[in-house]
Formats: sequence, C-alpha cells, structure tokens
Amino acid sequence: MQKTYDITLKFLSGKFPEHFVSLIFDEFEGDVMPLDKELPYSGHDSDYVVKIEDRRADCEDDKFILHIEFQSTRDSNMPRRMMSYYARIVDKYGLPVYPVVIYLNSDNFGPNTPDTYVNSIYNEDIMKFKYRVLKVWEMDPKMIIDKDLYGLFPILPLTNHGNTNDNKCLEACFDLVQNADIKDEALKADMSVCTGVLAGLRYPKELVKSLMKVEIMQESVIYQDILNEGIEKGKKEGMEKGMEESIIYVLSARFGNISANMIDMIHHIRNKSRLNELLKLAATSRTITEFEQKIRTA
Repeated sequence: MQKTYDITLKFLSGKFPEHFVSLIFDEFEGDVMPLDKELPYSGHDSDYVVKIEDRRADCEDDKFILHIEFQSTRDSNMPRRMMSYYARIVDKYGLPVYPVVIYLNSDNFGPNTPDTYVNSIYNEDIMKFKYRVLKVWEMDPKMIIDKDLYGLFPILPLTNHGNTNDNKCLEACFDLVQNADIKDEALKADMSVCTGVLAGLRYPKELVKSLMKVEIMQESVIYQDILNEGIEKGKKEGMEKGMEESIIYVLSARFGNISANMIDMIHHIRNKSRLNELLKLAATSRTITEFEQKIRTA
C-alpha cells in the first residue's frame, strides 16, 4: 500500500509545494522552486525536493534545499536512506540540504524514532548525520487550518483530534477540502480522493467510503492513477500467483474482507480473458455488491 500513499503525497506536494514548506518552517517568506527529484546513482526518486530562497534581509541561510520523505510505516533503515539521499542531493545541486521525514501512521512506533545516522570506527565518530522527524498524528490540525494551507487539508484526518467522534471528524475534513478556496473543480476532486486515501491509514474503510462521493472519484485524475496502479500490480501478481489471486487481492485492498463464497466463485473461473475482465471490474466497481452482480450475471 506504500505505493498508493506515495502517489497521493507526491501529487499534493507537486501541486502545493509552498504549503509543505510552510509545514516545516513557521512564518516562511520567500520563493519555492521545485527541483528534479531523480537523483544520481539510484533508481529511486526522492519524494519532495525544492530550492528555497528566503527573502528576509536578516536571514543568513537564504538559499538551501528542502528534502522531505513521506513514510506510512516505520523503517529501521531510514537513517541510512536519508544519509544517502542527502549526499546525492548535495552532489547534484551543490547547496545545503534541510532533510525531513514525515511519518503518517503511528502503528509500530516505539518511544524513540531514529533521526541520526552515525558511522563509527574504533570508537571514533567518522560521520554523524541528523535529520528532522515529524509525526503527523502529533500535529495540531489548527496549525494547518488557521494558515489556510489547503494543500495540506488531505492529511488532516491523520492529525491529533483528541477524542473527537471519528465520523464527525472525518466528515469535517472532507468538508474543508470541498470548501477550500480553489476554483479548479478537477483539482478539488483529486484532493478529495487524496483525503480518502490517507484517511484509510487511520479510519475504517467503510467509514471512508461512505463519505467519498462516486461522482467526485470519477472526475479525479489521481483516482485513475491509483486504479491503474492496482491493475498493473494485479497483473504482476497474476503472472506470479495466478490471475484469480490478483482479483482477490484488488477486491480485498478496496473493500476489505471478501466472502468465502466469492473467493470460491473466482477460483472456479478458468477462462483467461474472463479473468482479465474481472480484474478490471475489481478495480472499477463502485461496491463489492456491484462486482458480485456482474460476476453472477456474466
């Protein structure tokens, strides 16, 4: 599922780079220039890389690069990964780098979160590299809402809402997105889908689905990208495990637990072209009931 969140957050940070800078630096005043995220000597792109030019006269560090990586789960290799990113960004752009990891989900988190890479030989510190860690579930949602950082509204479901009722809290988050001061309705639809994707990290799938309007999803480019990603993953899984397993995988990812009867029906289909059709249906059906009706009437 990490790939789905990557698509969502790379989309948002690409559309609203200034809002992500404001999340890291209070009272920022300056220019933000997105940079090429492909780094040398690696097949992996970074999540977010922008050049910062601070316009304040008393600012000594007026030009530097902000690098952000988004993580839905804890990664024990994060210090080494961030150190590697840092070295390659400096190598490519020749500017100081401010590195940040933003964690989205509190699952599997202990009391301490690594934020330092240390290379020691014979008790001598050869290199010590540090980066900043932000945990979304510890953030006060007001810091985003009060500044009207609407590009960050989709992460609001993951922020600290105290003991607020889940249904009311999530409904308020979707309302904020829909009422954001954005004239581009297609972009607003994309943001609504992003809100639903990220909310799935914390809230029950059925609750998220009940608040997402079908007509909005159909208008969203980012939703189509996510569906295509699911289809491609399903095809890959199909080559490795069998196409029927791919269909079950996509259905489970979208709708939760699948009934034993449904699984049995899928496993009894042997026609390859029919299985290909069902894989597309698994990715595009609005509900599991709609999928079941189609598989029974075909």
